[in-house]
Amino acid sequence: MRVSGQLAVIAVLGAAGFGGWYAYQGGYLAKAPVVGSYFAQPAAKAAGPARGRGPSGPATVEVDTVKTGRIVETRDAVGTVRAFESITVTAKTAGLITEIGFEEGQKVKAGDALVQLDAAERKAEIEQAIAEANRAVALRNEVAIKLERAQALSRTGAGTTAQVEDLTAQMKSLEGSIASAQAQRRGAEARLEELTIRAPFAGRVGTRSVSLGAYISPGTRITSLDDLSKVRLDFAVPENLLGRLKPGQVVNASSAAYQGRRFQGTVATIDPRVDVATRTVKLTAEFPNPDEALKPGMFLSVGLEVTTKDDAVLIPEEAIVSEGLRQLVYPVKDSKVERRVIRIGQRQNGKVEVVEGLQPGETIVVLGVQRVRPGAEVNARPVGTGAPAQQPAPAANREQPSRSSLNLPQAIGSAVAAERN
Repeated sequence: MRVSGQLAVIAVLGAAGFGGWYAYQGGYLAKAPVVGSYFAQPAAKAAGPARGRGPSGPATVEVDTVKTGRIVETRDAVGTVRAFESITVTAKTAGLITEIGFEEGQKVKAGDALVQLDAAERKAEIEQAIAEANRAVALRNEVAIKLERAQALSRTGAGTTAQVEDLTAQMKSLEGSIASAQAQRRGAEARLEELTIRAPFAGRVGTRSVSLGAYISPGTRITSLDDLSKVRLDFAVPENLLGRLKPGQVVNASSAAYQGRRFQGTVATIDPRVDVATRTVKLTAEFPNPDEALKPGMFLSVGLEVTTKDDAVLIPEEAIVSEGLRQLVYPVKDSKVERRVIRIGQRQNGKVEVVEGLQPGETIVVLGVQRVRPGAEVNARPVGTGAPAQQPAPAANREQPSRSSLNLPQAIGSAVAAERN
């Protein structure tokens, strides 16, 4: 083919292509029942995003309002229970046990007799001291009568001064004897009292280590006595908390022996010394124990309430996005999302304290943070409502074109016209 013929063919093809493009842009091909049907479905797909029905529409997110509430900073530790008062009951003097006045595990009152030792010898000593005191009193009375008579005779000149002085000296000696006898009596009574071993305070006795008729020596263990109406809990915290510790702080404790039960007490004593080996401070907390559930030696998990804030700024944990060492949230204002860096504090029961970066009353994205970008518009709904997002009316509600007799899609002309209108 000659060059002139080739150029003619190219010109014809170019003119046909331009005419087809012009007909498509003007919508003239949509009138063709067969040709226009091939463009109907792609045009409908292209029209979808333009109407906001596709993925490019605003994302639906759930939001919540930043609130204030009570947040408690706690530090965990472990501790050991001991009785509020606890002693090992022992004998002060040797003796033979003649009576045991308690049952193992029994509650006793202060002053109750626990053990009685043989007191026959002590009672005899008391009786002897009483007899000595009585004899000295009788002699003193006799000498007193003689002294009065001698003083009367001396005033009349019938008696001598030496006799009066002698009787006066006898009176003083007998008064000393009386005082000595009385002291011996008190000593014997005190030694008698030592033979009765009593409870120094109210509490519960433990198992006994002696039996009736046994001879015990000083220091022999008889039983134990614990005051369990309240208990003490010893635990330690790091020394960096020393400046924030004070008596009266709340201590919560739990035990594996009582699942689901929580015990609450308060700090009573702060040890003035820091352990040089562990760099910790020893604390002692007191817990009420009316049912005596806590026993000496028990192991407890401890939560010390270091500080309490009643107006802390709180947000749900789900609203926070971690990016390296930063914590991010997405506030919403006028249906647009903002990206903001915050500084967090304590976490408690699904809530997080915001120390810096948010103010109460602001709205933030809680669910759907992975679908938002800074500056993007969103469809916001309250968290937990589950309300459907508002979407543009679907194309199904609009007037649908009828099918042709060839069961092919209608031409795109009407769809394009609707889009333009």
